[in-house]
Order: sequence, then structure tokens, then C-alpha cells
Amino acid sequence: MSNERIPIEQYKSLFLSGAPLIDVRAPVEFAQGHLPHAVNIPILNDEERALIGTTYKHEGQEAAIALGYKIVSGDVKADRVQRWKDFVQTHPGSVVYCFRGGKRSQITQAWLAEAGISVPIIAGGYKKARQFFSDQLNKFCSQRELLVVSGPTGSGKTELLKEVSGFYPTMDLELLARHRGSAFGSLPVHQPTQIDFEIALALECLKIEDKTPLSIRPLVEDESRLIGRICQPKPFFERLRSSEVLWLEEAFETRVENIFTDYVLNTDIGEGSSPQFRCAEEEEILRGQALKLFAKYRESVLSIRRKLGGLRSQEILADLQTAESQFLAHGDIQSNKVWIEKLLSYYYDPLYLSSLERRQVRVLFKGPRHEVVSFLKSLPQ
Repeated sequence: MSNERIPIEQYKSLFLSGAPLIDVRAPVEFAQGHLPHAVNIPILNDEERALIGTTYKHEGQEAAIALGYKIVSGDVKADRVQRWKDFVQTHPGSVVYCFRGGKRSQITQAWLAEAGISVPIIAGGYKKARQFFSDQLNKFCSQRELLVVSGPTGSGKTELLKEVSGFYPTMDLELLARHRGSAFGSLPVHQPTQIDFEIALALECLKIEDKTPLSIRPLVEDESRLIGRICQPKPFFERLRSSEVLWLEEAFETRVENIFTDYVLNTDIGEGSSPQFRCAEEEEILRGQALKLFAKYRESVLSIRRKLGGLRSQEILADLQTAESQFLAHGDIQSNKVWIEKLLSYYYDPLYLSSLERRQVRVLFKGPRHEVVSFLKSLPQ
């Protein structure tokens, strides 16, 4: 019978390897936070876990364990073991974990061994691994300097990160947070939990630490403490805000085009604006997508109304209504540039510049995107 356990000394190599993990905790626990590359194939579902917890509280550990074995027996046990087997057979090198590396992962390991499959478990489980990631993040922030790409909204900071990632170490916070970082930055996918974001960020730090000399400063985009509803961990945010800056300086017209591309052209209405034959059903689908998108942007304007001002908010809302009407009537999307220009002039540029003045940022290099790329290429690798 296999009883292999992965100790904390091997956590780093385990997580850097990208090993597939089986989280046997209940779905409610998994949803709150889980380890990288993990799938949830629970030994107990939420209702079973709650029932056993109640039994433990009122009758003690032995009664709770006995109930667990009774619940997960016969066909129920066979089904769960089969699901684990299927995953392990299609994902060689799988590792099992539960909350503390206790009963649930040990029972899973034993039942798989009975079925002829040997899998290791994570000693200390999710709790110990989460602490490991927290410690790694704090260590990274205490030892590493960052290089921050900054610049007004629409200057192409995210695109710069993508462009240089092939030759320079980068960290994409917006990708990890699944949010573009502004009032208009929500994406169709849900943001991760705060715990999952912090673990993912710590793993990125671990990867950089493993491959990048201490003298090289990883490049990260300038972000507020909050990225959507995700909050950057305090040590990381303080390190980001104290780091030197590469300032992206692009023409206002270029920034408008960048935002127009991201928030209009690369959406359903941008794809649906080109002249082509569409049946009535397709037209109705496109209309629904347009109404949904413009409603989202109106909500975003209202969310910043206090800082933007009542009159300017009404002006931009009117421009949004015009853009919506133009699209629904003629498929025109160019009129969206009107409200984009005003948002930059009225709100984002003054907000960004005042923030930088308060922070007294240290600019290492300033220029358009192609010059910033050249500067990064000139740095020692």
C-alpha cells in the first residue's frame, strides 16, 4: 500500500512542475480557494461533509469516522474511486490533497492503492501549502525589486507586457485577476477568489525566482491596490509602488484607438459591425449583445459619477445612447470614440496624473512603446 507523502521541502519543485492535483475536499471548500492545477473530485460532497461535521460535534471523532465510511460505501465508494482512477490514468504524476493532509487524502490514497494505483499526498495539505505560498510571496517582496510600466489609460501597458514577455520576465496582474483594472474593466469570466489570486501571484513569483537572477527586475503593470474586487497583498503592492517606472508616452489619438479596439472593436458589436448577410435570428442575437454591452458601459459611468461629476456623467451617458442608436440603426461603431475621448479627458487623465504626482514616482525611462521595448532589450539579461 502506498503511503508516500510530499513534505514541505519538496513543495517548490512540486508546484513548479505543474503536477496535476486532485483536491478531495468538499466543493464548498474548493470554491473558497484551491492549489494551482487542481481539480475537485471530492471524497465527500457538501451535504455529507456537513452531516459528518455535525456528528463529530455532538458524538465525537469515532462516530464521525464511522458515519463517513457508512456514507461512502458500496456503489458510492466505487463511483468515487473510479473518478479518481480515470483522472490519474489520464494525468500521470497526479497528487492528492485535502485540508490538512489527514483522513480524507489518506483514505483516498489507500483506496486507490487497493485499486492498484499509487499516488502521493501533500503532507500538511491545503493549509500548509497555502502558508508556503504566503511565505514565498513575502520572501519575494523583501528580496526583489520590480520595474513598473506606467502611463495614462490606453497607452498600451498590457500589450507591452505581452510583447516583451518573450525576452524579459513579466507579471500580468490583470491576467491573474481576470480584470482590466478600471471601472470599465470587467470581463465575461468571473474573477478568482482573493485566496486563489494570492496563490497564483505567489506561484508567478516562485517561477521568476527559479529562473531569473536577483539582479533582474521583473516587469509589472502599474495598478491600483484594487483590481476589480481583487486586492493586491500589501507587501506586493508596497513593493510595486516603491519601484522605478518605465513611462509609456503615447499620443492622445493613439490611446483613444487602443481603448476603442479593446472595448468596442474586439467585442461582439465590433465583430458584428462589418457588412455581411445575416438572417433575422442572427440580427436579434447581435442586437441583444449590443444592448447588454451598452448597458454595462452605462453602469460603469454611473459607478464613477461622483468623481466624474453630474453634468459630465450625463454628457457621456448621452454620447453612449447616441453610439448605441447608431449601431442598432446602421451597424456604426465609430461614434463610440466620442465618449471614449471624453472619458479620457474628463476622468482618467486627471485621475492618473494626480495620482502620480502624489506618489512622486521615479521614472527610469520615458518614451513611446517601441522605445520602451528597445530600452528593455538593452538591459543586462
